[in-house]
This record gives sequence, structure tokens and C-alpha cells, in this order.
Amino acid sequence: MELGSRCATVLASLTVLVGAASCLCPPCPTAAGAAPVTGGNWLNGPPAPTQVASGGRLVLWDGDGAGPSAQGWDSCADPKAGCSKVGPASGEGLNGSTALRLHGDGPGFLGMGWNLFGWYPENAGYDMTPYTHLTFQIRVKPKSADTAPDPDSVGILLGCSANKKDSATVTVSRYAKGFADGQWHKVEIPISAFTKGPGAGFDPQSFWEFRVATWSPSPRHFDIYIDDIALEKH
Repeated sequence: MELGSRCATVLASLTVLVGAASCLCPPCPTAAGAAPVTGGNWLNGPPAPTQVASGGRLVLWDGDGAGPSAQGWDSCADPKAGCSKVGPASGEGLNGSTALRLHGDGPGFLGMGWNLFGWYPENAGYDMTPYTHLTFQIRVKPKSADTAPDPDSVGILLGCSANKKDSATVTVSRYAKGFADGQWHKVEIPISAFTKGPGAGFDPQSFWEFRVATWSPSPRHFDIYIDDIALEKH
């Protein structure tokens, strides 16, 4: 899975986001300290669509039917450097549905990856090119105001199956001002934003992993909830 390449890309992206000189790289699904999380029971991922879904919107994961084969990775290689845990959270989603919860505790990197196909088959992926935006719902719930993530440090990046290259990291605050107020916010990111600069090698025709990345030099303690990950044509 080219773990070194993925980690280097995330590290560089987070350094840009928060202006940090250095940070710890997240373990990937097969690295020590990473914890795969089962989100469904399909042996194969759903077939990737070849045309735009009816209405111009394709839901990829919502915790209540879409994306049942999804699995994730999180990071806790060194508790002193911060731990993150990811998994479905019943009743925490939009309108009381199931959400994806990223729990972050400590300093350094706090993030996760959510593979929409459970990494199988190895060439699985969604073709994003018929669409214009990646959209999702987000809600941030910190233990206290002092331990909330810096909104400008919360980034989204994508993984693809074709060449295993990562997309550019996009800051959530750029497209959803005030998203860390504890309420649900819909985020709509142009797909073109993921393919600029360091994301030039990302293959939008084989998108298979959604990632959240944050970094902080001081300890943080929070939950970030994600729901209704979708592709839309505006």
C-alpha cells in the first residue's frame, strides 16, 4: 500500500496546515499501532458507478445502508504522541442515524482513514470525474473549548487504488466557516481542489479512501463526526 508514501504526504500536508516544523506520521492499516475497524460484512466492495447517479448525487457512506463494506484505520502507535480511534457511532449521525466517529486524544497527529471498499478488491474505486463535488456532513464535539481541534488544522484528503497516490489536503474551514461550533455542517469541496499541487498524481477515477487529518503541538480531546459522504454534480 506504499505506506511510506502515504505517511510522507500526510505529514507534509499537515505541516502546511498548521505551520508545524514536524509531526508524527500516522500508522497505516498494516503498520504497528494501526487498528483496522470493520464497518460492514461484504467480501467485495460495491461496483463503482459508470454514470452519474439519479439526481446527480451518489451516497458513498451513510452508516445506514450505503457503503456496508467500509473499513477504517486509526492511530495509536505511541500514546504519548496522541491516539485516534475511528468507527461507526449509532445514534450520533444526522437526524439520529449512525455516524462515523473520529475520537482524538493527545498531541501530534490525530486522524483516520475510511476505506469505502474495505481495501478489496485491490482495484476497487469510484470514478469521481462525472461529478463536481465531494460532500459530507461534519460535527465537532470537544471535551472542552481548550481541547477542541484548531479548525484550520482539520483537513480532508483522499486515497485512490490505481496508483496509491494521495490527493492534496483540503482544509474544512475553507468551505465551511464555523464548522467546529458543535452543530452539523454540510461541506461541499470541489473535486478539482483535491487534484492540485501535491494531489496532481491522485487518480480521481479510482477514489476509495476518505481521510481526516489534524495536528496540534498541545494535547487535544475531541470527537469529530462524519455522515453522508457523497459525490454530487452541481
